[in-house]
Amino acid sequence: MSRKEKHIELTETERLTLREGSKYHSKPEFRVKCQGLLLNHTGMGFKTIATHLGISHNTVGNWVKACETIGIAGLCRKNGQGRKLILSVSNTAHTDLLGKTVEAHRQNVKAIRADLIKEPATPMSTDTVKRF
Repeated sequence: MSRKEKHIELTETERLTLREGSKYHSKPEFRVKCQGLLLNHTGMGFKTIATHLGISHNTVGNWVKACETIGIAGLCRKNGQGRKLILSVSNTAHTDLLGKTVEAHRQNVKAIRADLIKEPATPMSTDTVKRF
């Protein structure tokens, strides 16, 4: 026996905000959430939305719950969520160390990575070094 699915009721301004968010927001994650809520508002079920967007139906339920309790702002990722940075531009020790190692090993990413791994003693990929 399955539980009854919720369909959110949106005001005209909320629908407009979600439509604009689904088209123009800078974060793809937020755009997908907006699309999911708009589909739910039209009466589409969680599983159908999940299949359409390629996600879990539980995720759609979480979006609906967040929208009901917090509002559209509940769709944004909170501070502190996500993977923590290995190397930070705001950390002066990291930037100083990078400056020294780049001068010592110009254009040799593997050698720069080897020097950076020694100091903070944190494993990292060459792609992380390139991005930093």
